[in-house]
Amino acid sequence: MDILDKKMIVIAIKNLKDSFRRWEYYLFSLGFPIMFTFLFYFILGSQGISNGLSSFDYGFPGMIIYATSVGTVSAAIGFASDKSSGMLERLDTMPTGRKNVFLGSLISESITLTLQIIIMFVLGYVILGVYFNNLLGLLIGFLVSLLFGISAVGMGIIIASVSKTPQIANGFSLMYYLPILFISGSLMPFESPIVYFTPPYWAKQVYMQITVMGHGLEEQLYSSSLIGYTAEAIPIPIWGGVLIIFGFTLIFIILGIIIFQKKTKF
Repeated sequence: MDILDKKMIVIAIKNLKDSFRRWEYYLFSLGFPIMFTFLFYFILGSQGISNGLSSFDYGFPGMIIYATSVGTVSAAIGFASDKSSGMLERLDTMPTGRKNVFLGSLISESITLTLQIIIMFVLGYVILGVYFNNLLGLLIGFLVSLLFGISAVGMGIIIASVSKTPQIANGFSLMYYLPILFISGSLMPFESPIVYFTPPYWAKQVYMQITVMGHGLEEQLYSSSLIGYTAEAIPIPIWGGVLIIFGFTLIFIILGIIIFQKKTKF
């Protein structure tokens, strides 16, 4: 590991320490997904759909995607705060490299995101007893949500890079992730071709079909989570959906590195 890689780890550790100092914000950001999870549970928990499963069993994957999408806001605000405090400008004068600044922030936010997903898993599968087909499917669902969450964090850092203050970063990130969640059908399922252009759709659909329905990677994805009603199979297998999620994540990371490599003033 060369000096730049070590710098990347140092930046990640510094960001994690800052996150623990701002624990109230992370509690607040995770509080909304938890609140909506309980609301959906009491509203949908007893409504059966098929095979003994309830609407909430099919809807909980959307809560997981909602929780991971919050990473866009937390990353945007955290990184913008470092900009406004002059921390990034000081790092820019050191042999750190902007790529390492970006990747260090991505690592720290991804660790925080992992903890948030674990909390949501405990809430759903341990406390509320949400159905899952098997442990392997649950593990794959965890990895899919984490991969999607990393893309959400990458987008948040990109938003912060073009925002002058934490308040502007917060506004831009909310303008991005809230509409994208709704038009993806992750929270309220609906039929429309527009969902295919949103990262949350692919993450939620792959997660649900593997974890809840027990589908294999070779089976086809459905047009929405309204399976059994109006949803129809689309000509893309589940493994293709995983590749699409990976593609979104890779694009956001590459764009972030390119933006940070530009010699613009922090």
